[in-house]
Amino acid sequence: MITISELLYGADEDFLVNLYLAILGRWPDDAGFAHHRKIIEGRAERRLEVVEAFLESEEGRQRRSSVIRDLSAVTAEQALAAQLRLRTEYLRTAIEGAREPAAAPGPGSSVLGEIAALGAAIAALGVELRERIAAVEALAAGQVSAAPNLSPAVSVDYVNDLIQAAQAQTNQRLRMIEKRLAEQQ
Repeated sequence: MITISELLYGADEDFLVNLYLAILGRWPDDAGFAHHRKIIEGRAERRLEVVEAFLESEEGRQRRSSVIRDLSAVTAEQALAAQLRLRTEYLRTAIEGAREPAAAPGPGSSVLGEIAALGAAIAALGVELRERIAAVEALAAGQVSAAPNLSPAVSVDYVNDLIQAAQAQTNQRLRMIEKRLAEQQ
């Protein structure tokens, strides 16, 4: 759960990603992201309007998000912690979906063998993602060497950069797996 106040904090791009995750439960699509970014770019006062539009959208109403309609002031650290929890929960859910082992291939089936290999690759990716999330959580909890002493705004960017780098590597590996699967069809 995350409050509206915690969602409103951060750069435009981070705000939109967090908004999609919190209300729609999914990563932003390119067209929707570009559309909403154009609405809020350089106009932070329009963010609340976009939050309400998401909550009242058909997809938002169907999903019944757990966003708390609270506009109380929050510190940068509180907002960062809430946003990190939101993204971590999203990544965990994505990993859980990839955790199921592939079915054993039938005798003499090269397609089923390839599917099983892809399933194993996805499962290995899931293990790696869980390890990376644990490392990021440890960093956030101060169990490993802390980030350089930065302002709250720069600290948010530092953590978001770590998360985005991990997501980019994961997306690249998933695209490679999807490409292999498409080539087999």
